[in-house]
Amino acid sequence: MKISPRCPYCLLSRVHYQCGLSTNDPTLVEKVMKECLLVMSREYRGDKTSTDIATAVHRKCYEVLNDNDPYREVKKINNETALEILPSVLKLIYGTDPAGNAYTVENSPYPIEILFKNAVLASVIGNYFDFGVMGHDASDADFKKEFSTHFQKGLAVDDTDDMLTRLSNVVYLADNCGEIVFDREVLRIIQKIQRQMNSLKIPTKSIFVVRGKPILTDVTLKDAEELHIGELADEILTTGTNTVGLSVCEAPQETIQAMKNSTLIISKGMANYESLSNEYFGPIAFLLRTKCEAVAESLELSMGVSVAKVIL
Repeated sequence: MKISPRCPYCLLSRVHYQCGLSTNDPTLVEKVMKECLLVMSREYRGDKTSTDIATAVHRKCYEVLNDNDPYREVKKINNETALEILPSVLKLIYGTDPAGNAYTVENSPYPIEILFKNAVLASVIGNYFDFGVMGHDASDADFKKEFSTHFQKGLAVDDTDDMLTRLSNVVYLADNCGEIVFDREVLRIIQKIQRQMNSLKIPTKSIFVVRGKPILTDVTLKDAEELHIGELADEILTTGTNTVGLSVCEAPQETIQAMKNSTLIISKGMANYESLSNEYFGPIAFLLRTKCEAVAESLELSMGVSVAKVIL
């Protein structure tokens, strides 16, 4: 997605926000803002993607702050908050047994297509809560209160049936901490579906892709390992560096080749959408909330809706 005139304000607001996570020195904050404004001025061109410019600006911010992970504590809070409400989310995904406990992927009475739709929806709702994106800061109380409400609203764009037909070789591009807790349930259901394929002698593969280095609240290899993603995916690869979204120019060849070989790329979040919407790798499912006007316009959707959209 190309840069929009709306992007600079939001981007610089986030720079200011993350300064507050790293320092209380107003002189340093002023220096960061000046340096990032210079980068923005130099990089801003209508033919550049929003994520390329965001990457340059955030890298400058981290450099001047001398802090390679300002969100380290925020990411922990995101995951802790998500894990705290996970039991209630599992009931939404799998249903509730007579004793009031959540069913599991193995004993849920729901058909697999409903389980998959529910898990995708839960992971997209997790994408709604995003520290530093204006209007989407997550708090424990908000998360508990609003998750069920968003779940009842469902997906505004629902291509999960299409996704189900393409799950033999999946590359799953992770987005933020917090929502990764719910991504695990999508992976768990894909794992069950792939085992059924294996019983029919159909070869399968699932690859989970994380950021190569810390950037914003995005999932890194360390975060994925702490949440035992390796038990749910055949392989974990990275984007190679600390890009916002996935940069085709900077990503390892192994990751690019895996995407080209896949039957479906599942792309979580707005940044991955912004970086990949003008690229072609084959079928890609964009799972996100439309949290900004530029992304909503690009998708020709309203603001604030849950999306599972397949682009062929």
